Amino acid sequence: MPVAPTSRLAALAGSAGLVLALGAGPALAATPSTTSSAAPSASADVELAGEACPEDEGATVLVDPQGLAGGDLAAPTAGCALEAPDGLTALTEAGFTATESQPGFVCTIEGLPAPDQADCLDDGYWAYWYAPRDGEWTSSQVGAADRVPEVGGVEAWSWTELSGDSLEGAPPRVEPAAVAALPVAGEAAPTATSSPSSTLTGAPENGTAGDSPAVDPEGADASEVGADTEEAAGVPWTTLVVVGVVAVLVVLALVLGALRARRRRDEEMDERRPDAR
Repeated sequence: MPVAPTSRLAALAGSAGLVLALGAGPALAATPSTTSSAAPSASADVELAGEACPEDEGATVLVDPQGLAGGDLAAPTAGCALEAPDGLTALTEAGFTATESQPGFVCTIEGLPAPDQADCLDDGYWAYWYAPRDGEWTSSQVGAADRVPEVGGVEAWSWTELSGDSLEGAPPRVEPAAVAALPVAGEAAPTATSSPSSTLTGAPENGTAGDSPAVDPEGADASEVGADTEEAAGVPWTTLVVVGVVAVLVVLALVLGALRARRRRDEEMDERRPDAR
């Protein structure tokens, strides 16, 4: 059986008639007469990051670094633990790295507190909380390793600085409902899709779409399509018609001239023949 650490936290717990819950991390186990406390309303200015579990699967785990914020925990951050046989396992299954000062006592989460910030169990500890998705935070009266999270529920670890003789854990700064409302783990966020557009590329300078004409090849008038094609080629269709007519007339004139010349030649040859006289 683990032995309670010799620390300020242990001394305060002993003087208050409480025992530290071993096999957890580190939650305070109260005497039977002590009831759990609910957290006050969270500040609307506190940012929240991460993702949540589906409503009917796993447990969502929140870590609130409070004044220790830094590194990967710049704000309260949540993760989804699909496998949550106990609160301690849920913490790591949700993607957080935790270290223990001795078996059963969580000392740091994601490297916090850093050595230059605080000494766990002497300057503070990670208080363990839980709540239904739409309920209020309740401070756990048993260790995290001895508590089975509710399916779809919310777990929380909140850094608590020891102040005077008080052992009251600092509640998370965000409400359980806000944590549960985070994007569901494994579900891609919706992306904006653009519908096919028949407008010309390039926006008008004044930003109004009405000034940019629409082009519909299937429904456009044939003459308009032909005019666009000819203008694109750089030659008006009337010029092409005139050139074509002139070319035909020139060919006809050449043919007629050749026929007349041949007829004259034949007539001259007939006149020169003796029998023609």
